[in-house]
Amino acid sequence: MKACLESLPPEASIVVVDNASADDSLAQARPVRPNVNFIANPSNRGLAAAINQGFRATSSPYVMLLNPDVHVPRGSIEILERVLDENPRAGAVGGYVNDKYLPRPLATPWTVIRENFGLPTAAANSDNVGQAAAAALLVRREAYMAAGGFDERFFPAWYEDVDFCRELRTAGWEVYFRHDAPFMHEGGYSAKALGPSNFATVYYRNQLRYIRKHFGAIPGIAVRLSLIVGMLARMLAAPSRAGACSRVIAGALGGW
Repeated sequence: MKACLESLPPEASIVVVDNASADDSLAQARPVRPNVNFIANPSNRGLAAAINQGFRATSSPYVMLLNPDVHVPRGSIEILERVLDENPRAGAVGGYVNDKYLPRPLATPWTVIRENFGLPTAAANSDNVGQAAAAALLVRREAYMAAGGFDERFFPAWYEDVDFCRELRTAGWEVYFRHDAPFMHEGGYSAKALGPSNFATVYYRNQLRYIRKHFGAIPGIAVRLSLIVGMLARMLAAPSRAGACSRVIAGALGGW
C-alpha cells in the first residue's frame, strides 16, 4: 500500500479503503502523503463493498481503481484518461498489470466450463474488450451509476469485476484495455492469504454465482457438473490438491 501511494501523481485525490488488514500496511501508509482519505473498516467487507465505499467518498467523473500492491508508472493513468475522453461510450478502461490478468471476452457458461476442464480460454485481441481486471481499472462515474455499482455478493473477491463489466455492457457502455498503460502488479496476495482450499471455495462459488445471475438455473447446473468433473480430474492428476478439490466438489453438489 505504501509503495502504491508513493507512485501516484502528486495532484491525485486519493481514497484508501482498508478491509481490516491484519498487518501494519495501513500504519505504514498513513504518513506517506497528506490529505489522503483513509477509510478503515472494522471487518473485511470484501473488494466490491470497498470499491463502492470509495466511489461514495469521491465525486470526480473518473475514478481509478487500484489494488494496494500496484505501482503506477508515470503516464499510465493519463493514457487511460485519454481513452475515456476520446470514447464517450467507454465506461471503463483497464491497464496492463501482467500476463495473468489480460482482458478476455465476457465470460459465458461455455468459457467457464472450458476453464473448469483445464482448457485454455482466448484473450481479447483488441482495445475494445469484454472484461478487464479491476486491479488497475479507470471507471467513468456515469457508467458506474448506470451499472448499479459493484455487486457486493461476490465476497470477498473474484468475479466482481467480471460481473461489473457485464453490467456495464448491459447498460450500453463499452470496456476498453490499453496494453501501453502498464501498472506493476505481482498479484496473488489475497489467494496466498486465504490458502489453497479457501481460495478455491471462494473463487468457484463466485463463478457459479456469476453464471446463475446472468444465465439462469440450467447453465448453472452445467457449470456445477463441470466443476465436479474438473475437480475429480485435478485430484487424480495432483493428489496433494485433494483437500481444495474436495471442498469445491462438496460445494458444487449442493452447499452453494
